[in-house]
Amino acid sequence: YAEEASKQPINDCVITVPPYFTQAERRALLLAADLAKLKVLQLINTNTAFSLNYGVFRRKDFNTTLTNILFYDMGASSTTATIASYQLVKTKDRGFTETNPQVTIKGVGYDRTLGGLEMQIRLRDHLAKLFAEQSKKKLADITSNHRAMAKLFKEAGRLKKVLSANSEHKAQVENVMNDIDLKAMVTREEFENMCEDLLSERITKPIEEAFVSSGYTMSEIDSVIIVGGNTRVPKIQTVLQKYFDKELSKSINADEGAAMGAAYQAAYLSKGFKVKTFTVKDANLYPIQVDFERETDEGNKKSLSRTLFARNNAFPQKKVLTFNKHSKDFEFSVNYGSKIEDFSTNIFNVSLKGVSEAIGKHESEDSKGIKAHFRMDESGLLTVDSVEAVFETKVESDAEEVGNIVGDAISKFGESISKLFGRTDDETLLEKANETDSTATNDTTTNAKNETTDQKPAAEEGVNKTDATNTTTNGTQTEPKKELKIKTIKEPIDTTVVVLDLPTLSDDLLQQSRDKLKELDDKEGEKLKRDKVKNTLESFIVETKVKLEEEEYSQSTTDDEKTNIQTQLSGASDWLEYESDGAEVKLFSDKLSELKALTKALFERVKEHRERPEMLGALNNMLNISAMFYGGAVNASADDQVFTEVELQTLKKLIDDTKAWVETSTADQNKMAKSESPKLTLKSIAEKMGALDREVKYMLNKARITPPKKKVVDTESADKKEGEEGSDKNKTSSDESTGETPEEDNKSKDEPKAEAKDETISDESIKLEKLEPSIEVNDNLEDIKQHSDDSRGQTADDHTEL
Repeated sequence: YAEEASKQPINDCVITVPPYFTQAERRALLLAADLAKLKVLQLINTNTAFSLNYGVFRRKDFNTTLTNILFYDMGASSTTATIASYQLVKTKDRGFTETNPQVTIKGVGYDRTLGGLEMQIRLRDHLAKLFAEQSKKKLADITSNHRAMAKLFKEAGRLKKVLSANSEHKAQVENVMNDIDLKAMVTREEFENMCEDLLSERITKPIEEAFVSSGYTMSEIDSVIIVGGNTRVPKIQTVLQKYFDKELSKSINADEGAAMGAAYQAAYLSKGFKVKTFTVKDANLYPIQVDFERETDEGNKKSLSRTLFARNNAFPQKKVLTFNKHSKDFEFSVNYGSKIEDFSTNIFNVSLKGVSEAIGKHESEDSKGIKAHFRMDESGLLTVDSVEAVFETKVESDAEEVGNIVGDAISKFGESISKLFGRTDDETLLEKANETDSTATNDTTTNAKNETTDQKPAAEEGVNKTDATNTTTNGTQTEPKKELKIKTIKEPIDTTVVVLDLPTLSDDLLQQSRDKLKELDDKEGEKLKRDKVKNTLESFIVETKVKLEEEEYSQSTTDDEKTNIQTQLSGASDWLEYESDGAEVKLFSDKLSELKALTKALFERVKEHRERPEMLGALNNMLNISAMFYGGAVNASADDQVFTEVELQTLKKLIDDTKAWVETSTADQNKMAKSESPKLTLKSIAEKMGALDREVKYMLNKARITPPKKKVVDTESADKKEGEEGSDKNKTSSDESTGETPEEDNKSKDEPKAEAKDETISDESIKLEKLEPSIEVNDNLEDIKQHSDDSRGQTADDHTEL
């Protein structure tokens, strides 16, 4: 469902589990998820997920003071009461201290069998008694009929929900047994009476357990929140209201709260999302202890137990257990500290080998025992990380070396602080060089215990070094001051873990399980394909039978053809009902193909008759538009005409021929019966429309790219007119001027002629420049015309690109 809703595959997940799940149940769930090819980021307890969902949307309401919330969850099969505390805490992340909200589970109480399922079963049994009374049948006969009890169980679930909002309701079940129906009235009071033992002390018992395990009292609880689908039962709310003597809060979605909390935790753990930190500290529900044997001084074996994780210990957490008096190989077991109903108290057994060899290897050192490292992770699973023998020895070290170590620590601390103030690269490189020199000096000092190093003058080595010994002014050497330093030595111990509560499956069994799951998936996929093609065949048969009775289809077929199709459809229907149980997908597909081939001609004729009027209307509309376009092109003036006579006549002939074809074909088609193959087909109409469309689009494209013709002006007349205007201007100018000599007057008369001559030459060049583009355009038009003659049979899309 998650993959279908998100439209993408799900690989990583966080799975909610009841808080009372044991180690075996948690491992089994992880194994099932692995077989399903899911990567589990974490197993989160259902009550913790509810608590996280509540806190995420109220993180601003929390402070350093504890806020205690009690969550009461009654679902289908179990009931859980949880006390959770919220507060702001300081956490360190990558060297920085942050203040984030944290939820800590303080106490948990539960009932594995108290839930809506038990109430629904009791209501089902009540309906069975009512049916026995109405049908006069024995109750044993009814309860032994699984089909009848399943119907009554389904009705009991519906009835339980309705009675939560109504005081009474009628139960109705058709054909419970032997075609006998059940109709009976059930009241809410009857339902509460039959569940009286469930709705009394058992409701409040998990709450009392939660208070005992947490050590809290009723006065310390700030709010009570009810979650879970079965808390909608009015009687349960009444009992809780009376017990707490305060208003019950319903601020969390009772059905989706746990899923929303798990989704937030998944987003926090995954790399593809970034959400605000909300620290979660869960509580271990079952105490866990380590049991082992130890030899006494008298040579006897004594059994001992050490508590590893007490009840309500927070996790994730790591713990170390030290075995001080074991010098030989031994083993210990990890068990539950209290008995768990229907489950073994043993978890796993750990065997240690190589203890005596490790102790013998370090006889001179002081033994600190065998240390076993345990870890309970975020999913509540306990594992043994490692086991090692630990020894301590004293080694001599120079006081100067100790000083260097302290100095290096101070230097590193100063470097971390100085990074906040943006230090230069040169300073950083210098510090790194100092750290390298200091490390080299420490290594030399450590290895110098059993070695003698010849000291050379610093001048010979070419670098500045500090001698391992100090020199006085008189040239005598003094030994450096020595200090004893404790060195810890860890020797790994071979560890073998054997699971006792739920043995781990071997690799062969795991592979067999994966192969079996793949086989089941393949069969399921094949079944889905088979059901799909079967439904398609059945739908085709039913729809075709209905169509044959319609007027549109009955007019388009003959009696013989109709009878043949109906016979084949009936045969396929009978085969589908009585003989198709073991049929393969291919056989269904072949049957469907045969029926489609049989009805293809009929369906095509119906389609032709149905869509022909619309297509003819579109063709007539195109003919009218083409005729209008032709009329406008023919009536254009000679100066505006861009089409040749051949092009206009071609369009005219095409329009006339198409009109004549439509009239003739329509008349011929009307004379034919609808059951005959049509002559005026949709394909032929589309071809005529395509021919008209190509020709008109060609002419439209030509008109679009052809520039308008330019008017030609008589250049000689224009030059003469301009010369006369120039002479008049010069004459007027000479008459108005004074002090001019006759020579200047003659000179001025000759100058306008020369200017007119120059202007005439300039106009000729302008005329040639204006004609050249016109010649290029005509050349383009000839190319377009040639292209038109060669490609009149092309499609309309080609001309659109042109």
